[in-house]
Amino acid sequence: MILTNGSLMKFHGERWFSLILLLALFMPGCGSKTFPAALKGAPPPQVKDLEARVRANAAEISWSLPEQLKTQDKGKEAGYLFVILKTEPRWENRNCLDCPTPSEQEVQFINPTLPEPARVEGDQLVWTDRAVEPQHVYRYRIAIQDAKKRILSVSKPAMVKVVPPPGPLRNFLAFTQTRGILLKWKPPAKDAQGKPFQGDLFFLIERQSRDKPWERISNVHLRGDSFMDSTVASNQSYNYRVTPYLIFEETTILGEPATFQQAKAPQALPPPPPNKVWVIPSKGTLEVHWIESEGRAGGYHVYRKEGKDIIRLTGSPIQRPPYVDKAIRRDVVYQYAVSAVDTQPGQQEGLLSKWAEIRSLMME
Repeated sequence: MILTNGSLMKFHGERWFSLILLLALFMPGCGSKTFPAALKGAPPPQVKDLEARVRANAAEISWSLPEQLKTQDKGKEAGYLFVILKTEPRWENRNCLDCPTPSEQEVQFINPTLPEPARVEGDQLVWTDRAVEPQHVYRYRIAIQDAKKRILSVSKPAMVKVVPPPGPLRNFLAFTQTRGILLKWKPPAKDAQGKPFQGDLFFLIERQSRDKPWERISNVHLRGDSFMDSTVASNQSYNYRVTPYLIFEETTILGEPATFQQAKAPQALPPPPPNKVWVIPSKGTLEVHWIESEGRAGGYHVYRKEGKDIIRLTGSPIQRPPYVDKAIRRDVVYQYAVSAVDTQPGQQEGLLSKWAEIRSLMME
């Protein structure tokens, strides 16, 4: 092939154009061709507190709504679905973290706006899986799926090992005492199938007053056959519920609860402490807030703990929250608790609330 001057110039021009185009593609700087940058924005919602237990021969899992769903407008479509993932490892491999497990199955989709068949308890969703068998182990995870059916996040797993629950309590009674209400019962000796326990036996104590929901009042694994409730209001009536449960290889196995209706507190009793205490930093001070006690209270005392030292900050009872603590130092961990006093002239003081902890940053 013979190239004329014109075609030769055209050939070289095309080669130079291709070379310049390649340089433009790989040259750094404005207009450079690289991999797409990751999309910026808020992190996707994620379930961070998945828990599982066994109740009434079923597996029960619960989790809190992610913050993105708590703050959305009520009645507005969430745009997300919870996908419950389930797998069944072999029973003999139940404590083997490195053993292979079967593939996960999508067993339930939960809409946060209309959560049935899950139920709402406080700010948590609770779902019950009745497709379980004794002496089997099940692992659950919660995935969050968007409107386009894309998986945005997957929770850490929660595992249950299904064994028979403890048998029922017997002779559950409540007695009015000078210090509060005493609960007594006869513990079960065997599980619900009449066999020795697989695990250690404990008891969960719950209380209900007026039209309020049940609240847990035993904070540790309780053993024995009695419990003294000293956090009751004078002359008030309460319902109680005691549930026996087993701990089997870190799985909670709940039995059937026993209830006692309308147990009455003694008349001459200091008011109970606030159920909840929290602390808010504010311009170089710490504001101590609390939910006022049930029943009649003549005021409140505020206590502060720094290390092992505990001091009462109030010389005389204050009528309502908040209490502003100005005598604080930068970068120190403080704990606060609140007690209530009665309305009688002597203003007898009741028990302390749970401690609320905060680190002082001394923000101006």
